[in-house]
Amino acid sequence: MPLSNIAFPVAVSAVSAVIALVPLTHHVSAAGTSSSGASAACKGARTCYVDVSVAQIWESPDKVRTVDAKALTNPVDIRGWFAAMAHDINLRRDVPGETQALYGGRVTVVETTTKDGVLWDKVVVHGQPTPRDAAGYPGWMPDRQLTKLRKKAPSGTTVERVASPTARGYGSRQALAAGAPSKGGTEYSFNTEFAVKPVAGAPFVVEARANDGTPIYFERAHLAKVPTSGVTGDDVVAEARKFLGLEYLWSGTAGFGYDCSGLTSQVYSTLGITIPRDSQPQFDAGGGAAPAGSAEGERITSPSDLRPGDIVGFGSSTSNVTHVGIYVGRNDQGEPMMINSPRTGESVREEPLTNRPFVGATRFIGS
Repeated sequence: MPLSNIAFPVAVSAVSAVIALVPLTHHVSAAGTSSSGASAACKGARTCYVDVSVAQIWESPDKVRTVDAKALTNPVDIRGWFAAMAHDINLRRDVPGETQALYGGRVTVVETTTKDGVLWDKVVVHGQPTPRDAAGYPGWMPDRQLTKLRKKAPSGTTVERVASPTARGYGSRQALAAGAPSKGGTEYSFNTEFAVKPVAGAPFVVEARANDGTPIYFERAHLAKVPTSGVTGDDVVAEARKFLGLEYLWSGTAGFGYDCSGLTSQVYSTLGITIPRDSQPQFDAGGGAAPAGSAEGERITSPSDLRPGDIVGFGSSTSNVTHVGIYVGRNDQGEPMMINSPRTGESVREEPLTNRPFVGATRFIGS
């Protein structure tokens, strides 16, 4: 979504009411074992790393609502947050957030403030290109969801990312065996990056590293290397299809829920291609206006020229693109089809382009 042009109709609750629901110092490591909150916090460092499975990036501390309490903790409870909003579609529609950041993601802290005794950091999230800031996507997050610790990956590891919509990681092989695949541990999002190495004598298990260097164990099938070449439009479509049926979340960039451009940008990212975070910049990248850090695209103007994997844009004009999807090809009736995360209250689905006002597309993958 093009965030800079949208006013969020959010009824602001007192932040102090939120803070009353949120523990201030307790911290649980990525592996699920208790540790000191003091070791986790960013606390004045300029370069820090996301220390929860997914961090909501807020418009400002003042706009956080009471219902958002479970999204402010470390460890975070994203599914609990969703459940707290489930009874009222307006709560999910009016999330006062702009994007999300995944575990281990790098941020630069540009400002801090204290609100009701809680330290907040204004950050720019790297890897989410936007014309709003050349360094990354701007917003606010609680300091306790960051860490200044980022241990160097040990020798013998390779970089891999979560390839399933979500995957559970455990602090020991025994816990993995006892809990996999549906309970315990920490649930990480699609596209979360880890340094990984094989486990001797256990071909179906891999050992990853948390920010602090402690081991996290995953099922082998849930992680994969990022392609370095040879990515095709069909690869983009295949990744997007993993999320059919996933409920829309405004600001979502994680496998727990996506908005339209969160889905498209994360699918491309997991294939090694960085594109803009939001709808309008994704479209503009096809017209020679890609923001810093983004791949350049090619403008496609006619539906008849589309190829699978193209980012299709919709809106009232080429300067007001309010929705994007991923072109998948034509169905048996000859209709051009896309995968998209439509709107609050609906789920990722495949549908005809003709359901929305098509204004053009951006192709990030060549012939």
